Amino acid sequence: ITKNNIQFFDYVVNCTGLFSDRLTRSSGIIPDVKIVPFRGEYFKLRPEKRYLVKNLVYPVPNPNFPFLGVHLTRMINGEVEVGPNAVLGFKREGYKKHDVNIKDLMEVLTYKGFWKLARKYWREGAEEMLRSFNKTAFLKNLQQLLPEVTKEDLLPAPAGVRAQALRSDGTLVDDFYIING
Repeated sequence: ITKNNIQFFDYVVNCTGLFSDRLTRSSGIIPDVKIVPFRGEYFKLRPEKRYLVKNLVYPVPNPNFPFLGVHLTRMINGEVEVGPNAVLGFKREGYKKHDVNIKDLMEVLTYKGFWKLARKYWREGAEEMLRSFNKTAFLKNLQQLLPEVTKEDLLPAPAGVRAQALRSDGTLVDDFYIING
């Protein structure tokens, strides 16, 4: 329906990932959720060691925590991705450690839901940060799954950013968040 150049819809599907909360707010709906960016940093397994991984190699997940920890994924082209860790992103589209956007960072740091999450999972967060800045710590975690891998077997790979939806009470939202409004 169009009224005074304004569009009205019965249903809207918002698939804007890192900006989905902002787009929702711009439509006049104030959700009890904010997107918190988590950068996932990866390595690739050196080609000579790819034979070690025939399928997916994952740790047993903690059902209360959405991040799996270090794991190995054989890609369709034969490459093997190792990782990721999950560290707080200082920018919604921050794919490098030094990427910072003050607005994005302040939005996270002033969100009470983030601090509730941080209090609950501060140990896991500290371990993730350690693995981000210390390849030996990353390797030690990886060797719990695949002891044959050495530091030299890990080649740098591009990072990704996860758009983690977080409620103001510190609850992590799974893949979908439905709002009636």
